[in-house]
Amino acid sequence: MCQFRKRKEEPKMNFLELHDDCLDNILLHFGFDEILPLFNELHTRFDEAIERQLHRFRDLQFSMRHPPPFHEGFMLLLGRHLNSLHITVGYSTSDKDFLRYLNPLCQGASESLRLRALKLDHAKWSPDIVNAVCKVARSLLFLDMRHCDVRDYQITRLLESTDKMEALALLHVHNQTGDSYLQHNVLNRVPALKLIHITILGILPFSPEELSQQCPHLSFLISDLINREFKIYGPPAYLQDYYKYYHEYFKTP
Repeated sequence: MCQFRKRKEEPKMNFLELHDDCLDNILLHFGFDEILPLFNELHTRFDEAIERQLHRFRDLQFSMRHPPPFHEGFMLLLGRHLNSLHITVGYSTSDKDFLRYLNPLCQGASESLRLRALKLDHAKWSPDIVNAVCKVARSLLFLDMRHCDVRDYQITRLLESTDKMEALALLHVHNQTGDSYLQHNVLNRVPALKLIHITILGILPFSPEELSQQCPHLSFLISDLINREFKIYGPPAYLQDYYKYYHEYFKTP
């Protein structure tokens, strides 16, 4: 008579029994879109392992047309690791939807002061957007608003909130933007500021020759959308570094 031995069951291991370095090695193979949905779904220890991966995503770029899944706690943690942030907003995107992402990202970034570059595209700046960006202005080196509807008093407030900014890029629309920020007493309050890149639509609202004399440390790069030309005023030495660092922060896919 044949006897069958009962197969011995192999011991089972809970995923959370793995050492931290094992969890880290596993998550190292996960991309941003794969890690984000797992946050706050399994265990606090797994969330801690996810947070240890966030340094890999310190240069964040996304569009509000197809935004990443939203979790406020995750966005707050991610903001603390950000080196650069580029969001394509879209004029049809509501402030509420956009600020849902921007507020926790900027709050986290304001706590770590690691954010060096911020670029927002196709956004009409509201007081709430200005408030969010002012939280991170003191750590920013670059701020790009060339594709945004922003007003002079908002620009002035941003300049008053920073002391490290080296380059500012913006769009100036004749009879709309205003020119109160183009005063030497405003610009000279930011000693680190080396270049302002102004894309103009319409008449140039100031004398760049006169302003460059009043702000001798500052270069002006004027891009004329209508005439399709650009001119440089003031010391040109920083321009090469500007483009070099700009493309390092805002890498194209």
